[in-house]
Amino acid sequence: MATVDFTANSLVLSVIENEPRIDSRIVAAELGVAHEAAQRLVDKYSAKFEELGILRFEIGEIKGRGQPEKFYLLNEDQTYFLMTLVRNTAQAVELKKRLVQAFAECRKRLAQPTQTFDLATMTSSALRELAAKVEECAALNARIITLQPKADFYDHVAGNEANYSRDDAAKILRTGPKRLWKALREWRIVQASGMPYQKYFDSGYFRLVPVLVHKGQHSIPYNQTMITGKGLTWIKALMDSQVMPGRELVVA
Repeated sequence: MATVDFTANSLVLSVIENEPRIDSRIVAAELGVAHEAAQRLVDKYSAKFEELGILRFEIGEIKGRGQPEKFYLLNEDQTYFLMTLVRNTAQAVELKKRLVQAFAECRKRLAQPTQTFDLATMTSSALRELAAKVEECAALNARIITLQPKADFYDHVAGNEANYSRDDAAKILRTGPKRLWKALREWRIVQASGMPYQKYFDSGYFRLVPVLVHKGQHSIPYNQTMITGKGLTWIKALMDSQVMPGRELVVA
């Protein structure tokens, strides 16, 4: 099955048998939800998805000691149907708009005939125009390479069910623990005591995990604040968007 990757509106689509499709992992990452949750929705309503076209799926590569990951390659109608099954947050609405634009741009480009060029017969202005197009394509490829680390971050963290300590989260986000918590206080995500506000626990960004601290012959139990994979993805998005510290955040 031959595929051609195509980038439109910062979303990567795969053209399979002349039909644009999008990886379900990309949809989940853009929504800020675990891919496992999106996959369960597709599995649950698979019969409905198959009414909208062939439901294609692939098995991702095994990383480390993890299990192979199943993901879907959804066509345009299947993608929109999946979006109707997701809670209509502001983030979901924005993604729907970008998906409409990306699929439309992909169809437009697929409809364009393949061009060939006879350099010997081209005028100087046509040659300059062709050179500009080549430069534009090179810039687009450079942009994709620049964004690859961000995509790798979402692949590694977004669907991960693990919980991360303050130190581990800071390392993944490439900052220091004190600097990270200082930013979270300025964003009013955590209180002065360092404890996140309840609404961010309710949103699944943080979790209290019981641990034991050993002091001499005694073990003292307490609840340690951990950041979830979903929380890390959300915080990374805040850092990338350079949200001004001190403003009240809208919880998705």
